[in-house]
Amino acid sequence: MDEKRIEDGLNKIKEQIPVNYELKKRLRKSFKKNGWRNKLLAMVAAAALLLMILYSFGNKNFTDNLIQKVNAADLKILNQMSFINMGKINAGKIAEYNGTIYIPLYDKGIFEYNSKGFKKISDRPADYVSISADGTKLVFSSNGSIYLRDLETGQERQLLKGDETSTFYENPSFSPDRNKIIYTKKVYAPRETHGFEVKESSIYAVDLKTLKAVKYADGSYGSFIKGRDAIVFEKDNKIIYKDLKENKEKVVDSGRFPAVSPDGYYIAYEKTQSNAEEIDGVKVVEDVSNIWVTDVESFATKKQVTMNVENKYINKENMVKDKKVKSIAIEALYSYYDPVWSSSSNSIFVLKNTNADFKGNIMQLMRIDLSKEKLRAEDVVRRYLQALIVRDDDFAKILMKNPPSSLTISNPHPVAYAILKSGSEGEKMYVDAELSYAYTMDSYYSIQKSRYYLEPANNGYIISSVKNLNTVEYVSKNDILYKVENQKDIKLLDKNSVPKEYIPDGNYRFGPVAFSRTGVLIFTMQGVNKPEVKLLAYNLNDKEFKMIDSVDNGFFYELKVDESGKYLAANFFDERTKKNGVYLYDLSIDKKTRVSSMFTGVEISNIAAEFWNGDKLIIDITSNAGQTVSYEYNPLTAEMNIQ
Repeated sequence: MDEKRIEDGLNKIKEQIPVNYELKKRLRKSFKKNGWRNKLLAMVAAAALLLMILYSFGNKNFTDNLIQKVNAADLKILNQMSFINMGKINAGKIAEYNGTIYIPLYDKGIFEYNSKGFKKISDRPADYVSISADGTKLVFSSNGSIYLRDLETGQERQLLKGDETSTFYENPSFSPDRNKIIYTKKVYAPRETHGFEVKESSIYAVDLKTLKAVKYADGSYGSFIKGRDAIVFEKDNKIIYKDLKENKEKVVDSGRFPAVSPDGYYIAYEKTQSNAEEIDGVKVVEDVSNIWVTDVESFATKKQVTMNVENKYINKENMVKDKKVKSIAIEALYSYYDPVWSSSSNSIFVLKNTNADFKGNIMQLMRIDLSKEKLRAEDVVRRYLQALIVRDDDFAKILMKNPPSSLTISNPHPVAYAILKSGSEGEKMYVDAELSYAYTMDSYYSIQKSRYYLEPANNGYIISSVKNLNTVEYVSKNDILYKVENQKDIKLLDKNSVPKEYIPDGNYRFGPVAFSRTGVLIFTMQGVNKPEVKLLAYNLNDKEFKMIDSVDNGFFYELKVDESGKYLAANFFDERTKKNGVYLYDLSIDKKTRVSSMFTGVEISNIAAEFWNGDKLIIDITSNAGQTVSYEYNPLTAEMNIQ
């Protein structure tokens, strides 16, 4: 493969992989390279910036049957990470049932996401969806009208018709018994000067059998409560509980977008609080949005379940200098919208918008997993390492007592982890773990072993300090592959060591490498003048080589081995199609699988293996519509699950 072909290929990779502009570059040791490899390394570093996944780690042995009835204040947060990237497309309130997620995308329709992939199920430009308690029907609002969709037959019918001018029907959701739809009726009228004002915002419920509608209250975002003759809704930026039998209302808290859990125990809602400071005589007010949970029983306790942070993209000092005003209003880094409970009542889904104009704001779907049980020390370290891999500094810092200002890096970047053991040093609890790093498109792989010290905290444990125990690097220098440990270079092999039948024709070089815990070095030999690549294994114990694969239509740009050393995931760029692909190899039986073939009927614009979550592979898939979804694949059972 020549220099221009490599450059074109990398540009294609950069175009297709979701961009994370928040990452900081990190330089590693510089090795002697020829001119075109220096330019390639610069492009590779840029490409690595793009390898961001939005993944919520729903470990099923934690999220199944988690919550029995406890006070909201006693709920523990297992995870709070994003797993679907909407890109620049606005999304409305979602719905979920038994692992299938329904997302309304403005002007594009309703999409269904599950273990089989994702597809559009309705062309109507919806902005709000809700699902029945038995998972058979959707109700949604579109252009001010409300529709019912039978998920088994695909049939849709209009339930309430707005006029798209003055009367709009919004925010529909089912009653627990599936017999009623609660919704908001809004009436707009033109102002005398310009624009429109809301003349009416009322909450109604329509009986699906008689189609008779009854007004319940003034407000919006109404929800029924299982086991109670009551509703919860929003009015004047307050969360209101109304006893329908007694016709009495009670203010629960300030906030928006109330959502009642299917079991009727909790209410989730968005609440914005303001922080004020004075800079050079100018009052700067920062609005901080977060998601809260309260009890339905008595509203006695409340818990904040997200942790918004200061907006690092706003320079308040410059804003004060540039604008000669008395006060300035700004927003924290994130804004949260439309929380929705999972059908199991164990998790909250919420839309999360990044308030930073880097190539357009980014809307993400986040899942917050809750439990009544505290996290074990190993669980905290596992989630911390997962957060590092997905480059979620905010969540990683929550798990640390004294977090640094920056945690994640671009290259080399973490691609796998392994929890080794736990124990104690005196009164200190610790967990030993390994974190593997790789350089995109380069011959570099390292394994860093660290000891994480923890102390008790409200959620279980918190990381108090980290000690590096050992680091081993596998790297190419001047066409020789070395193992580097304790600042000593140990030669493993050179180009002349490889059997001739395993070498590409013409000029070639070492490409990406990886190391298996079974003592096997996996490496690539890439043709320079044509798109031919050999994927090889070298056993460090018996010094034997083995051919894993030979491909003549592109190049591998990253290799990732699972913790057992049995499975290899290889990210590949196809020169013919100009698209990325993923190959999964079972090294024990010499089996090769193209991962995209597991998704039938799905229009995929990009696919990438992101990292190994223990023995499960995390895969990112981007649709032609621009959404990126993370999936977890278990190669042992061949099960694919949306995360």
